Amino acid sequence: MKTSSLWGKPQSRYYSYLARIEAAEAAKAPTLAVIGCADGKYVLPAARKGFEVWAVDVDDIAVNGGVKQDASGEVQVPGLVSRVKQEDLSDRVEVTCGDFMDFPRPGQFDAVFTSGALQYSFNSRHRLAGMVDAVCDLVRVGGLVYFDYMLPLEKKYKGRENCPEAQWWKDHFAGRSDFQVLHHRVLPPVLDKAHIEFPVDHYHQWGHLLVRRAE
Repeated sequence: MKTSSLWGKPQSRYYSYLARIEAAEAAKAPTLAVIGCADGKYVLPAARKGFEVWAVDVDDIAVNGGVKQDASGEVQVPGLVSRVKQEDLSDRVEVTCGDFMDFPRPGQFDAVFTSGALQYSFNSRHRLAGMVDAVCDLVRVGGLVYFDYMLPLEKKYKGRENCPEAQWWKDHFAGRSDFQVLHHRVLPPVLDKAHIEFPVDHYHQWGHLLVRRAE
């Protein structure tokens, strides 16, 4: 039984990332950490392909299910744990509810992915550099890390330390000789479709950064 995320479908670039990982790890099941997993928008597509996934998010309802309240009213959230069970993928997905900064797993994964999670208001309590380095610590030597980050297009993000302009990301990795930047692109503002917690179409501006751990 195939289930759906209340946060919509992954972008095509995510599937390209999975294909790149699969090509590099053809001899075994790839391992992937998804930071800020919500109800599994990026988790289930990887697990269906045979990836072994560690999924972590601080949002208990998104992870374990429950009711959320947004501008559209009450929304029933099945949750990631339920979706994993329904799709019979429990042997491939380990789910953790909590702050990823509290669960270090140095160098364990072939790849890591995070999309917008570092810019959430909850993470304003952490320094961005510390979070980025913690994400990078999860990947093994030779492994890949993909940051899908939000730029401060919306008023609520302007001036927020954990939501800087793209130059910050360029400067940060210029100072890390242990990581090689493979791709860094800033897109123009794009219209994102309505989803839970933001039930109207809305604009975001995204940056995409792909790095490889060199040593």
